[in-house]
Amino acid sequence: MVERANGPIADLHDQKTRFCAEMAGLVTAVMSGDVARRMNTDYADPDLRRSAAILNELIVSIDDNLCDFNKATASLAQGDLHGSMREKHRGAFGQLQRNFNLAVATFRTVLGEQGADQFADRAAKFRQMLTTFKSNEVAFGLRMSDEDSRPIASPAHDLWVKLADALDGPQNNSGKTA
Repeated sequence: MVERANGPIADLHDQKTRFCAEMAGLVTAVMSGDVARRMNTDYADPDLRRSAAILNELIVSIDDNLCDFNKATASLAQGDLHGSMREKHRGAFGQLQRNFNLAVATFRTVLGEQGADQFADRAAKFRQMLTTFKSNEVAFGLRMSDEDSRPIASPAHDLWVKLADALDGPQNNSGKTA
């Protein structure tokens, strides 16, 4: 086959250039947390078409694993200690699934059924408290201390103190420091 300016070899070079640019864009997007992006698979070259499809499958797999973990952590954030990640993950995602499910099972075991219900109630109170902070547009700035050993009062610190109080309940408010 003879190389021509508008012939098959030049066209393959153009496809490879486009493929590399799309792949670089996809990698940048995924590294930035955008797992909805996909590559075009409309390449005339079968190797480029197959490679683009495989990259898309990889991103779909990552997205599926992250979605499952997000649902499970959102459930935990809502105070639900009965949720878990689906039993389908492999490799590093499988290890993440096992560790997450073990952590939730440990919480349930340590707290017991009644404690799990109380956890859910207190998590709801904490969410309401967060909503109040957000609606009041409180800024959570990081402030550095002159002394490393002394905690600094800040909106974020105050929020943690309130969380501890909410989790302890009204029975044990003595000895708290702000």
